[in-house]
Amino acid sequence: MIRSTKAIWTSIAAAAGILWSFSASASALHAFCFSPTPACADNGTVTPTTASSPNFGFWYASGPATGDFLVDILVPNNYTLPSGFTVTGGANGTMNASEVGSGWTSGALDSYLGISASPNNPIGAWLPVTQHDDPAATGYYVFQADLGTNTLAGAAGSGPDLNVGTLDLGSVVVGFLGVQSCKKDNCTTDWIATANSAALYEGTGTVPEPATLALFATGLAGLGFALRRRAHKG
Repeated sequence: MIRSTKAIWTSIAAAAGILWSFSASASALHAFCFSPTPACADNGTVTPTTASSPNFGFWYASGPATGDFLVDILVPNNYTLPSGFTVTGGANGTMNASEVGSGWTSGALDSYLGISASPNNPIGAWLPVTQHDDPAATGYYVFQADLGTNTLAGAAGSGPDLNVGTLDLGSVVVGFLGVQSCKKDNCTTDWIATANSAALYEGTGTVPEPATLALFATGLAGLGFALRRRAHKG
């Protein structure tokens, strides 16, 4: 019973992050797809595509803005660990994406990467969606490419046009833009993350809508509460 209860509470913690994906921040990055990849749109949960090797980019809702542009590829951790990815496009040409850490299974992505970014990207914003297409996934391998200084436009369809090769089903691609601000000799980098529902998602085309995922999260929370009461009574 202890192991079962722990597993359920872990699922609840992941599913609770869904609530964060309902409102995409205006000051955030948003994925888009470009030809020959069919257009992909934010459906309130993710920005899905069924193209296995999508052509895509990111735009900044409060842009344009210039800074250090990072692209992260999140691969479900039940697949064989990829050797890496090659990201083509951007102002600095082709860059390699290497694995960061030993696997992301909890918490927020910025903390996992060792930065502080906004908006917050909890694993629960994307993992339930991935599990819809790939139930065996419990987290992600994270690969990151630093594309150097780039300018992201303030509208979809403009900005660096990217490709990362073939993506496994359930993978998520996000961007971060580090904008530097200086006061006298003191400079800091403000990291702008991708809105939860604006992350590029490689799926089957049947991504659950937010209301469905919210019901799933509510059901898990109710089950977890009942088990906790039962444990206390025992």
